Amino acid sequence: ASRASYTAAADRIAYNPLPPAFLQWKHYRGGETSEVFIYHVGDHRVDRIPQPSGRANDADPAWIGDTVYFRSDRNGEFNLFSFEPRTKAVTQLTRHDDFPVLSLAAGGGHVVYEQAGYLHLFDPAAKTSQKLTIGVAADLEETRPRFVSGAKYVRNAALSPSGARAVFDFRGEIVTVPAEKGDARNLTGTVGIHERSPVWSPDGKQIAYFSDESGEYELVVAPQDGKGERRHYKPGGAGYYERPVWAPDSRKLSFVDNSFSVYFVDLASGVTRKIASEYMYSPIKTLTTAWSPDSRWLAYTLNSPSYVQTVHVYSLDQGKSYPITDGLSEVSEPVFDKNGKYMYFFASTDAGPVKNWFSLANEDSRVTNSIYVAVLRKDDPSPLLKESDEEKGAPAKDEKKEDKKDDVAPTAIDFDGLSYRIVDLPIPAGDYQALAPGAEG
Repeated sequence: ASRASYTAAADRIAYNPLPPAFLQWKHYRGGETSEVFIYHVGDHRVDRIPQPSGRANDADPAWIGDTVYFRSDRNGEFNLFSFEPRTKAVTQLTRHDDFPVLSLAAGGGHVVYEQAGYLHLFDPAAKTSQKLTIGVAADLEETRPRFVSGAKYVRNAALSPSGARAVFDFRGEIVTVPAEKGDARNLTGTVGIHERSPVWSPDGKQIAYFSDESGEYELVVAPQDGKGERRHYKPGGAGYYERPVWAPDSRKLSFVDNSFSVYFVDLASGVTRKIASEYMYSPIKTLTTAWSPDSRWLAYTLNSPSYVQTVHVYSLDQGKSYPITDGLSEVSEPVFDKNGKYMYFFASTDAGPVKNWFSLANEDSRVTNSIYVAVLRKDDPSPLLKESDEEKGAPAKDEKKEDKKDDVAPTAIDFDGLSYRIVDLPIPAGDYQALAPGAEG
């Protein structure tokens, strides 16, 4: 038996003969539905509480006098029911339609049960139910304000552009620390408010992070020295935002939300735009974003309906997304190079079995990645093009070396024939992570 209850006279036992299958499948109506049997100790007879024609789950029987109380989903959500063995009558006693009755116990002439996170007391005589308010006096030391220290409280970290300081999410505070000289600087100092996921702007002037100061997470952009006004932005997504990435112009930020969607926000106007959403749920969030050097393209990963991850780019000028890869391999972590001519990413042809997170058959499987590069413009040569040393002759005496300009060249992408301009780098496949571009060229 799964659950059993004696009468006060110990002459009968009400019990569930099978464990509850409905804990895994709500409104389960298969061959293992939970029934309540009544065993008579004296003559070993077994009676059953009558069930409806379509079956139902009756669970957790308990006796008060000659009446059996149990919970059942025969009329929809789990509620409290009673059964009179003499008349064979089944009566519904409560009518909760929002959350189920989860468990019950009987004693002292009353039935106590859990529903919607509260305990309720049912009076069989009055046939009424009362929600109980329970207070427990405790010291609650862990909830008291106190000082803590230690690296175990660091959640996220990012470097300033020059590496002079680093910013940390330390136990819900945003703290910057110098590389050598100076003191740590707490930019928030907000007890009871959780700030997290800090990132330093490319111009070195600002730090962006998420804060639940308003009750819901918002994006906050603050001066890196802690002086000046903080700007708050309402992302407008499904909450619990993460993975913020600055655009190189320090005017835009991309991020993902709890619905597995990609967004970017324009800091000047405060407008947030949704770019794309995953087609299906996975417990592992693999969405990543990367900006082009001119801040006009946003690359991101997205799973296809066949659950193969691909790379797309979103054009801010056109307000439209384009695919970079064809979905024949598992692609991840796209990044632009510094001059905007190439896009690098990982690609795997053995990730399929491992991505099936619901299966245990892949426990011994291993994912390997190779590094690929896409030549974005059709008139640019492949970076792997074979080189040849040639004599160029002496330069003219009046030839002057051009001054290097600081202007960022616009990134152009020719999508026609792009799949034929993707090549793999001569690096062995392996377990690679955290792809990042190096210096220009």
